[in-house]
Amino acid sequence: MAVEANDLKLPPEFSGPAQLILFTRYDDPRSPGWENKWLSSINIELWHPWFPVREIKIHKHFWPILHNAFTDLELLGLHTEINSYYRCHDLASLHSSPVLSVHSWGVAIDLNAEENPQGSIGKWSAEFIGVMEKHSIYCGQNWTGIKEPMHFAMVNGE
Repeated sequence: MAVEANDLKLPPEFSGPAQLILFTRYDDPRSPGWENKWLSSINIELWHPWFPVREIKIHKHFWPILHNAFTDLELLGLHTEINSYYRCHDLASLHSSPVLSVHSWGVAIDLNAEENPQGSIGKWSAEFIGVMEKHSIYCGQNWTGIKEPMHFAMVNGE
């Protein structure tokens, strides 16, 4: 007898749609050796000297996407909208729930957190969001539920 998809029971940590995608592709970020396999510490100032911090820890597959988006933002003069960096890789759960944040995989970055707090409409220009989306980086400013405009990720999911 075949197992139906509805019969599968996932641990709650991976129950969000984005988390399921990431778990399927990259496994559990809490596993021994996971960080060494999937994360890189990038000296971002070598590539983008305007960025507010010197180094970020980021998923190896997210870095080239983010780097290309930042390069396009620079070419258009839109990189000046980035004033602060909050986090990228951070093994954490979503707002008082067992579901892991996509930051746990290092595939999200929070920018201008003070100007773009959770629940606000966000202050990014349409042009800035357009460049990020062109590179398949999704902003929490466009979520249908609770907005999180500081949040940019290579998976789209609340």
